[in-house]
Amino acid sequence: MRKSSLAVVLALSAAACSRGGSDKQGPFVAQGNGVSITAAEFKARLDEQSPFIRARYNTLERKKEFLDNLLRFEVLAKEAQRQGLDKDPDVQLTLKKVMVQKLVQKTFSDQDAAGKVPEADQKAFYAQHQDDFVRPLRLRTYLILIQAPAAGPERARKLAAARAVLARLHADEKKNPMAFVAVAREKSDDAATKALGGDLNFKSHDELEKAWGKAAADAAFALKDGETSGVVETPRGFAFLKVQGRQEAVDRPFDTVKAQIAQRIYRERLTKEFDEYVKKLRDDAAVKVDDAELEKVAVAGAPAPLPGGPAVVPNAPAGGFHGGAPPAK
Repeated sequence: MRKSSLAVVLALSAAACSRGGSDKQGPFVAQGNGVSITAAEFKARLDEQSPFIRARYNTLERKKEFLDNLLRFEVLAKEAQRQGLDKDPDVQLTLKKVMVQKLVQKTFSDQDAAGKVPEADQKAFYAQHQDDFVRPLRLRTYLILIQAPAAGPERARKLAAARAVLARLHADEKKNPMAFVAVAREKSDDAATKALGGDLNFKSHDELEKAWGKAAADAAFALKDGETSGVVETPRGFAFLKVQGRQEAVDRPFDTVKAQIAQRIYRERLTKEFDEYVKKLRDDAAVKVDDAELEKVAVAGAPAPLPGGPAVVPNAPAGGFHGGAPPAK
């Protein structure tokens, strides 16, 4: 029971830190020598609990149990203050963090701001970010090029060479799923993608046609994932292609994304306003940085990352530095 009570007191401590203090006005549910709890405070602390927990405190005895935990917190806080812990650097830092959070919430807390973004601005955003809302099917395409002249005996020899490379590729693919990449690095004449194993990245039909001709684009878009085309004529010679993944087409009309766009515009404007607000405060404070002293500060090495996960930074504030961004909506 003591362990449970301690957990409740610590939870109430965190809640109280986030609330700040004010002059108390009755009615009071408990009073003593320098300790008091108003009915409004009692209700506010109870309302912070989940509906499931609140449902437990529906009788006088249960309410007294919750009040007992509040009183534990109050008398502990009073004793901590008597011992001068309110002047402790850690306590002062926590107070600053809470004040910064309150300041940001007070200054940037228009809950309806996103709904006030004019429709004209939303339509302009939609037009400027078309790729976010309307884009064609794109295939992750790989290509091997056997360069050849437009005509003459050399072109015929290059066609035969391309067919030989393709035959070898088919044989290698039976043993090695990554054979296309290996053969591209060895045999492809396309300098831009040779080192990448022939990877053209994701391309739409129009993008492939513009870069490699209609025949190559048609051949790629006729393939299923994992399939390799036959020899295809391109403006630069003979090629064969492989498809390894796709990004499905997106077509979201303006009316279906209006609310999302309004939120994005609001967040961007809020971030800009916040940055300007912080810049003004910093300019008013006339902050000067001493590079020499800053350079002397020793920085401990980062801990080794946990297996299978990113490195953990001890005591790093969630979401970046405290007060470093406006509240997310």
